Amino acid sequence: MDAIVLTAGKGTRLLPLTKFLPKPLFPIAGKPLLCTILDSFSEKISRVMIVIGHEKKQIVERIEEEAYPFEIVWVTQKEQKGTGHAIQQCQHLINSNQFLMMYGDIFVSRVTIQNIINYPLKTKKVNGVIATFEVDSPEIYGCLETTGSKLVKIWEKQPDPPSHLINAGIMLLPKDILSILGKIEKSDRGEIELTDGINELVQGGSLIDYYEITDYWIDTGYPWDLLSANEIALNQISPETKNTPSTGVTIEGPVEIVDSAILRPGTLIQGPVMIDKNSVVGPNSFIRAGTYIGKNVRVGNGVEIKNSILLDGTTIGHLSYVGDSIIGRGCNFGAGTKVANLRLDNQAISMVIQGNRVTSGKRKLGTIMGDNVKTGINVSIMPGISIGENSRIGAHTLISTNIPPNSLSYYEPRSGRVILKEDKYG
Repeated sequence: MDAIVLTAGKGTRLLPLTKFLPKPLFPIAGKPLLCTILDSFSEKISRVMIVIGHEKKQIVERIEEEAYPFEIVWVTQKEQKGTGHAIQQCQHLINSNQFLMMYGDIFVSRVTIQNIINYPLKTKKVNGVIATFEVDSPEIYGCLETTGSKLVKIWEKQPDPPSHLINAGIMLLPKDILSILGKIEKSDRGEIELTDGINELVQGGSLIDYYEITDYWIDTGYPWDLLSANEIALNQISPETKNTPSTGVTIEGPVEIVDSAILRPGTLIQGPVMIDKNSVVGPNSFIRAGTYIGKNVRVGNGVEIKNSILLDGTTIGHLSYVGDSIIGRGCNFGAGTKVANLRLDNQAISMVIQGNRVTSGKRKLGTIMGDNVKTGINVSIMPGISIGENSRIGAHTLISTNIPPNSLSYYEPRSGRVILKEDKYG
């Protein structure tokens, strides 16, 4: 069976994380999201078309490091004109009567993916199946109208949705949909929508089942979604994981430590935690549950890290605190840098994303930081703050608003204000 994975998007809502790192390669518990998807494909998949666009060279190089048991064909979508348009780029390559289609930015279990791949279409006497997931706010997704076990229609972002079941972005579709996509009109967004093609398919008499996901499903559209996915993945570390700690190091719960990582005396690790190769932690550091420490990371003396992702090459200087945050590659925290992750009123933390304030729905959320950011000593960062790549923050500065990339921020004692100078670096 053929498969299509859509990975061409820019992931703009994840900026600054995706400025240099394409979304499909973001590490979830140390493994690129796209690798997690491809690792889940069963032996029924013989060929995978991966649709690429943004940072395509990086994606190709990383995936070709793996040895998958199926052929991979790279398909470039030069302009992002919708999901239906992305599938059209593959139509000359599809040979199987049904093919798997999957969005490349969703985090689901291996069981879910294989249950869709192995769905008994002939036994059920249907032409395809679409995975769905029940959510509290279906109006912001494509929502399914169903009867019995069959799909009636997918409604996109309806204020009064017919159900709480949404399009989960995994489906088996008949090859017939390729000709339908070539005929449908563009949506109000000026795109060729896959869901419009599916609706046409159903109206034409094709029977499409729906399969409800019962464990977990995360659309990694926002930074806090990556933290949620990382936490789920870390919770899958085997409790029998054996690690031989250094003298004076205490490990509690499931922890995965690559052999080349170094743990200094006095360090306490409470799993689930993963520490990747060539990283150094401690002495006297406290690594709490839900944390992934990337490759070549340095966590200094007396540092506390909680439920966070530290990407490759970052250094967290001594006596610092990082909670519920994602720290980009090659960052350097001066001693005593503190990331606040909780509002005094205990309300959900929001972030300004693409000019709009968006609630995370989370009571605890720290900072989302791009690559190569440097802070001086005793910097304080308020909850829900985004800090752009290549920025510099001077000593004793309180950061309470988003910081643009390539900028300098510092506290000026004379005026008592934080000064921002843009376009200083990069």
